Amino acid sequence: MIENTVWIFVWALIIGIALTYVFIILNHFKKKERPKKATSYKCMDGDTVKSRGEVMIDNLLTKLDINHIYEKRIQVKGNPIKCDWYLTDYDIYIEYWGGFDKEYLKRKKQKIKLYKKGILNLVSIEDIDLKNIYKNLPEKLSEYIDIEEIEDTKYCPNCGKILDSRF
Repeated sequence: MIENTVWIFVWALIIGIALTYVFIILNHFKKKERPKKATSYKCMDGDTVKSRGEVMIDNLLTKLDINHIYEKRIQVKGNPIKCDWYLTDYDIYIEYWGGFDKEYLKRKKQKIKLYKKGILNLVSIEDIDLKNIYKNLPEKLSEYIDIEEIEDTKYCPNCGKILDSRF
């Protein structure tokens, strides 16, 4: 009887150790939970864009009362392009270059070549331009259109409201 009890204890111990080991292994390979990241953003005019930088640009175009189409598909010398914005009243294309990986930079070069090949009016917005987009975008657009300067006021990048001096 004592011998059976010892065997039961030994087997329980072995099973307990095995289950503990399995639990540790499963926890090790379990994906770490990360906070959910937004994959799309709503703009003031109802456009849905893919990044915060695009929200800032789209909202500023709306604030400047410039008609635009987000992600218009076009053909340039037989090559399909999806531009970030097309300014319908001015025949201007805007590209926001917000990526930095190797493939993105390769595609950026190709797109710029196609815009030149098609003799299209391109305004390129780099990530650094977002630092003061309310000055930089009108400046770049003024190469093609007569645009009123925006006073050096700080605006909320999400809603476009004027921020006070604390920001």
